[in-house]
Amino acid sequence: MTMAILQLAAAVAAVAIQPSDPVPGHPGVTYLDLIRQAVPGLALNRQDHQVEGPLRKPIRHIAGSEYEGDPPDPLVLDFIQDRRVTIGGKPRIAVLADLGADPDRAQDTALLLLFDDAPRPRLLDAADVSIDRDTEFAEDVGKVPLGPGDEAIVTYSEHLDADLSMGGYVLISPIGDRLAMVGLANVTSARLCGWSRIETAKVETAPDPGRPHPRIDLEVRVKDTRTQEDCGDTPRPKPSVRTFRASYRWSPKAGRYETEQSELKALDALNQAGF
Repeated sequence: MTMAILQLAAAVAAVAIQPSDPVPGHPGVTYLDLIRQAVPGLALNRQDHQVEGPLRKPIRHIAGSEYEGDPPDPLVLDFIQDRRVTIGGKPRIAVLADLGADPDRAQDTALLLLFDDAPRPRLLDAADVSIDRDTEFAEDVGKVPLGPGDEAIVTYSEHLDADLSMGGYVLISPIGDRLAMVGLANVTSARLCGWSRIETAKVETAPDPGRPHPRIDLEVRVKDTRTQEDCGDTPRPKPSVRTFRASYRWSPKAGRYETEQSELKALDALNQAGF
């Protein structure tokens, strides 16, 4: 298993939340209560003991129409995560809810819901953030501050295919209580006969004079390593370390982050050629 696979498996096992669990700091409110604000038809099916229901209105995908498709019918509530963030200097609750595998896409529906921190939290925005099968908050990236009172949200999606781990990171701005994608980095890691490739992501910010929010720098490090296995004439890449970068700057005119420069298409081309 790749390092990314092991990290995701450990995270899923460690932070599982049940729909009936109370929301910390909000007596009398469960996670199902929160998620129902976006998907009101969810209810316990007493025959299969799953929380499921129909989707009454379309869910926008944060990455645009390329990632949109028919959601599962019915939606089935599975993995839930809770992360507390600050937006505009105010506490907010971010809930990530897996709602099942899509019938016509190689990904699940994973809903990111943003709530205020009132006694009975109110839904502020919601979007599908899944770009692959299993989606979680990207704890390996850590917090990404966007100023004194704002921070970004990063999610990670992946699926396993034999010795490959394929997925990607989605960098999300919640500024103004509106979820908007800043950037998307696809990554692939593998352990194959005679060699391995491990891809890891890092996100940092830097002051951007004259703008209310810092520049965001995203970096994907690609490390190819050879092993001592006897693989006959199977070609193996030379050992190397390559870095692909992208930078994003806040546009006061557009009111959002925009791409300043990006090498991520070159990363996609490398992975398509290698696998």
